[in-house]
Amino acid sequence: MDKNTAFDGFPFILGWELTLACNLRCGHCGSTAGTTRQHELTTKEALALCDQFPQMLVQEVDFTGGEPLLRQDWPLLAKRLHDYDITVKMVTNGMALNDEAISLMKETGVAGVGVSIDGLEVTHDSVRGRKGLFRSLMSSIEKTVKFGLPLTVITSVHALNLPELPEMMRQFLAVGVRNWRLQPIFPLGRARCGNLRMTENDFLDFGTFVTTWEPRARAQGMVMRTGDAYGYYTELDNSDPPWYGCPAGLFACGITSDGKVKGCLSMPDELIEGDLRQHDFWDIWFHPDSFAYNRRFSSVSLGSFCASCDKADQCRGGCITMSFASTGQFHNDPLCFSGIRTRTASTQRLAASQSK
Repeated sequence: MDKNTAFDGFPFILGWELTLACNLRCGHCGSTAGTTRQHELTTKEALALCDQFPQMLVQEVDFTGGEPLLRQDWPLLAKRLHDYDITVKMVTNGMALNDEAISLMKETGVAGVGVSIDGLEVTHDSVRGRKGLFRSLMSSIEKTVKFGLPLTVITSVHALNLPELPEMMRQFLAVGVRNWRLQPIFPLGRARCGNLRMTENDFLDFGTFVTTWEPRARAQGMVMRTGDAYGYYTELDNSDPPWYGCPAGLFACGITSDGKVKGCLSMPDELIEGDLRQHDFWDIWFHPDSFAYNRRFSSVSLGSFCASCDKADQCRGGCITMSFASTGQFHNDPLCFSGIRTRTASTQRLAASQSK
């Protein structure tokens, strides 16, 4: 197709699922990771894909999985991207975060590593299905910090670890963690069922934790950030800059290990925009039909949870993955602080009127 297109944004940030293989079977895994996808990209194909990123103005690539450290050629991919002055970061479950892996990250120019910890020892080991994992990770984190590789602990917040967050922060600070990202779990994959999903009240408690403890973390040298599905538009929302809608397909997207493109790696695989084995990245990104749910957004796109909100045009219905996973619709995130409060107040008024 012609490179003069109506849409003029670029995918500055990419999430790249290097493999769907994983050495754990976590209870909250939205992608149900475990074994490789059929026909994952070869090393030659993956390196050729890296070569397309500069013309797409890609600024950052985040290696994820599955477990990205299980893909043996990840150092070659990291080095290729580093040679293009593209920032490379990695998200790992930490099982293979040993001295060799840490050294390779430094050598190949990996700018930072995110390690997933989803509760205190008993909770984390239970959710991840591996006894002793929490203690091993805390030791690996301490080594990584001492090695000088920038590290972020990433926590998927769920019903079981919500009351543990203050003590988790204390233990993270004790081993030198200075960046902590908290992300609500999505009701996808293995998290569709079980006891991890949060209620509306849990979401409000999560917001109260962040507003109460973020200043305390900052005072001790820790930066506490929240994920895109956290918000919106109350005093509980600490987003900086404020939320202006989901970036999927606007300036960010995801690439699966078999070369498919979607707006965000958290999205279900049914939301695929194209296949990099069949088309160049440029042609998929700039195709007039790609990412229509975001690029063609209008107020009529809003679902019932968001249609009457006075912030709808700015918010655009919240996180698309949370919206789609929870309601089967885009632009209809039901787990929004403002929306929860509005519905709670309405229920209370109705109960009060009926009791008279």
